[in-house]
Amino acid sequence: MASSLQKGIKAAKSGHMQEALDFLKDAIIEEPQNADVWVWVAAIIDDLDKQEIFLKKALEIDPQNIPAQRGMGYLQKRKRDRLADQNDHLSDHTSPITPFPAGRPQPTKGDEGWSKLDLSELNVIASDNPAETPQKPETPQQDAPSDKLLKDLPKLSAFEIVLLGVVVVVFAFIGILAASAIFDFDLPIKALSGAKAASNLPPYGGVFLLEDEVYADIQQHQGLPTQDVGIPTSHSADPTIVLYQSEADPEALHLIYETGIYVSFNYETTRDGLSLIHAENDLNPGLYCFQQMPLEAPSEAASYWCFKVDLAPTEQ
Repeated sequence: MASSLQKGIKAAKSGHMQEALDFLKDAIIEEPQNADVWVWVAAIIDDLDKQEIFLKKALEIDPQNIPAQRGMGYLQKRKRDRLADQNDHLSDHTSPITPFPAGRPQPTKGDEGWSKLDLSELNVIASDNPAETPQKPETPQQDAPSDKLLKDLPKLSAFEIVLLGVVVVVFAFIGILAASAIFDFDLPIKALSGAKAASNLPPYGGVFLLEDEVYADIQQHQGLPTQDVGIPTSHSADPTIVLYQSEADPEALHLIYETGIYVSFNYETTRDGLSLIHAENDLNPGLYCFQQMPLEAPSEAASYWCFKVDLAPTEQ
């Protein structure tokens, strides 16, 4: 006869979540020390705080429970993303690019009169000074009042000119990037992408450590590796990990330090199909492993891609 846990799992896979939850409540009473019961309860509810409570309970029972570890990593990522959204303001992005440090410059005292005039009043000014302007038809001196007005325009300080130049350069750069995306052409320098990449693609699909324009193959392990085969070493605190035509999915990966601490990382995908991964902060020496849990069979062993960081100076 199937247990309440087995009935709950079957109902959840069939999409009957309320029925599954009822079975799993019975399973908690029948098997309170079974970590899988708590993992499945966390998997079918939507409340993030309750999910965290159930996953912590599962890890208290079985600290090596892979699905529970994976679930806690997912919740930590969700919390970081939610906090980032709450702290993100439009003014944070727009305030650094204003042309003038204290808003729009005000006219000087001597400019207050002409700044309120329109074109018809300018013609009146030209005709109100007969003593100063010779009465000769169509002479060049008729433009003298306009020249005077141009000279009276407010002058920008050196600081304001520099800021205005920076704004122009920034918007020109943004325009170039937008044009490259719209019209699908490559920019002349790779540095614009902000990522380090080799001049050639990897020789075959897989996961690689890229260092000094050389791809070092990172071997895939089912479960944690027991030997150093296929584990390359980086001598940089900011190594570049490259995914190319690999079953490793950067969205599903977790980077774990040898102490068990999860390490945050960023990635971007190039036009060549390379996914370039960098840790958010410099790495300490030691062993690091990317972990990816199987989506269709959570009970199976996770896949690992490991590399080492050694910052000791190398012999020349």
